[in-house]
Amino acid sequence: MRRIVSFLKFFRRDLAVLLMAAKQPETPGRVRVLFLLAVLYLLSPIDLIPDTVPVVGVLDDAVLVPAAVCALLRLLPPAVRQRSEREADLLLRHGGAILAVAGLLVLLWLALIVWGICHLFA
Repeated sequence: MRRIVSFLKFFRRDLAVLLMAAKQPETPGRVRVLFLLAVLYLLSPIDLIPDTVPVVGVLDDAVLVPAAVCALLRLLPPAVRQRSEREADLLLRHGGAILAVAGLLVLLWLALIVWGICHLFA
């Protein structure tokens, strides 16, 4: 179980590194396009092996996406990768606080919308 948890932590960091690299102008266009395709494949209901097939259906996502992320990290120029790793580490360290603030802002906006709708129809 520890191996799985540590793998997921590294995978989360690798995804954050690729996300930070996608924002940098020095990142090759093919890396950006392939990263976008990997994310779309992960979110897409169309898979090589349908998810309705027990165990094996989820296995293709669990194998193909991490393999694509690993390959994309190798395609990054060294300077871009180093800078992206620093930014990703900073994001992951302070990510909880950022998510809390973002969640609070979303709740405030929703409260404002509900208040406006209530006063509009009252």
